[in-house]
Amino acid sequence: MKPAVLARLVKLVLGLKDIGAPESGKDAGSVLEKRDLTLPSGNSYHLFMPVSPIGVTVIAAHGVTVYGNNDVRILQFARALTACGVVCVLPDLHHIANGCFHTKDLDLISELIKNYQQNCENRLGLVGFSYSGSYVLTAAANKEFADKVTTVTVFGPCYSMAESFAVSETFKAVPETDLEWDKYIHFSVMGVHRFGREMGVSADIAAECETLLRDYCSNYSIEYKRQFYMSRLARFDPIEYFRAKVMHDPLDELSPKGRLAGIKCRVSLIHGSNDHMIHASESQKIYAELKKAGLAARCRLLVTGLLGHVHPGRIGPFELLRFMKSLRLLIE
Repeated sequence: MKPAVLARLVKLVLGLKDIGAPESGKDAGSVLEKRDLTLPSGNSYHLFMPVSPIGVTVIAAHGVTVYGNNDVRILQFARALTACGVVCVLPDLHHIANGCFHTKDLDLISELIKNYQQNCENRLGLVGFSYSGSYVLTAAANKEFADKVTTVTVFGPCYSMAESFAVSETFKAVPETDLEWDKYIHFSVMGVHRFGREMGVSADIAAECETLLRDYCSNYSIEYKRQFYMSRLARFDPIEYFRAKVMHDPLDELSPKGRLAGIKCRVSLIHGSNDHMIHASESQKIYAELKKAGLAARCRLLVTGLLGHVHPGRIGPFELLRFMKSLRLLIE
């Protein structure tokens, strides 16, 4: 590995470890941020420009978060990349932000690929988190864009969203562990966010759900979440309502299953071994299809305890080295 690449990797990892923490502003002088830029379609995105670009542009797609591309974690991710010389584009995926799986979000990613496609002086990478990891893999496999994308890096993607939502074990009738409860309640609150009025949820309870959802991953204990669910939401059975409704979304069109042979670029799959929202077996299925298509030499799979679904896990030196190698596509 070249010394310059190693130095950027170390700087990137140091930046990523602080995601979710209060910002120091130490790299503010090396980043130019342009917010809410508008594409011809009317869709919007943020653009993060380094003072000294290294010839890499990354389109980073956020997951299910009501803050969308203003979620502090995706902003901090963009700043960590930009501090390493990478141009970072953050699309405003309005539908997935609100728990709705719609092809218009995939269309926006496609539009940005066309706008920032690679040339001899610039390489274009795609990054996706959670379900949007499925989106960027699907986009990269599209024959219209396969030659335009240099790399794909995904964190906790889903192989088939339709199958994931259909499997009964995904939503146990009675969760057993704290992690199962956490997932169960999160989908329940998302259900109220999207379908609360249809369920007959009162405005007061819906407002409380919004408050919980906005900082679900950081500010509330599992004991509080469980008590909240039992006292306010259990009688509505929101998780089953949400799942039944979501199955009408175009899930197959947004999933990479059966499409991965169309990918021509290098792919890095990173999945938390303790991811309770999307099981690591989803990335393993993606990797298996890539290998079956003869793309094993271009792909890397890391299942690591360094990540959960959102929060970092325990850091071990060997795991950290493997993680750095998996991040290499972002900045090389």
